[in-house]
Amino acid sequence: ELSKHVKKFEWTPFLTVNLYRQDGSGEVGLSKVLFSANQENPVFYGASDEGDLLLIDWSIKPVGDDTKIAENIRLARDSERNYRPIVALERSPFYEDLIMTVHDFHFAIWKTSIDTQETPIYRSANTFNSHNTCGAFSPTRPGVIFITKTDGIDVWDFLDQSNKPSLTYVATSPITYFRFQIMKDKKKKSKQYMAYGDQTEGTLYLTAVAHNLAHSASEGEREAINEFWNTEIRKCDYVKARRVTMKEDF
Repeated sequence: ELSKHVKKFEWTPFLTVNLYRQDGSGEVGLSKVLFSANQENPVFYGASDEGDLLLIDWSIKPVGDDTKIAENIRLARDSERNYRPIVALERSPFYEDLIMTVHDFHFAIWKTSIDTQETPIYRSANTFNSHNTCGAFSPTRPGVIFITKTDGIDVWDFLDQSNKPSLTYVATSPITYFRFQIMKDKKKKSKQYMAYGDQTEGTLYLTAVAHNLAHSASEGEREAINEFWNTEIRKCDYVKARRVTMKEDF
């Protein structure tokens, strides 16, 4: 008797968007999507299966003779040379136009408010002897980023250094999921925790974040880190200009 009414309980998509490459060479699959908080427009960022950062508008309708193809991808940025899926796509809680893409062996920071910036403004050093699995911006410190790996967690503190992690937590099993949790103790004081799960046992861990990583010793950290990203942009512009000059010389 129940089988007669099974269709009534089937879950179906409210909206389906098929994505196609801007050069018309085929379809595009997504590994991650990123929406803004309280978003009211149909535009969002996505990470392709081949490591590209995409700006997508699902409201665009098909035009022309082929009514099945719509140009939903408004912008595409090549961010991974070995064509592997992006494993994490995150937006900074302090700078709305900063997006992080985490790849197998590095992570990249993008400045989305600069349309002419076709490359990341920052690319981290490569991860050795393991590969990255996830990543997140610190919710309380503008200059801290956590990158999870198959053998631990790298903590990047850009007030300290930018060429390598400032701290590494060792793990015996690959970490497959990572998020921050803010909890209150018995004295009603907020405390920051890392919530992460491992691959081997499927165990969820809740580890307190060190005080210096959760709370900045400098009141001007947000301004200092903003200037750091602006310096990285100037470096990118300089390299781009030098490449043009060298090409003209030769």
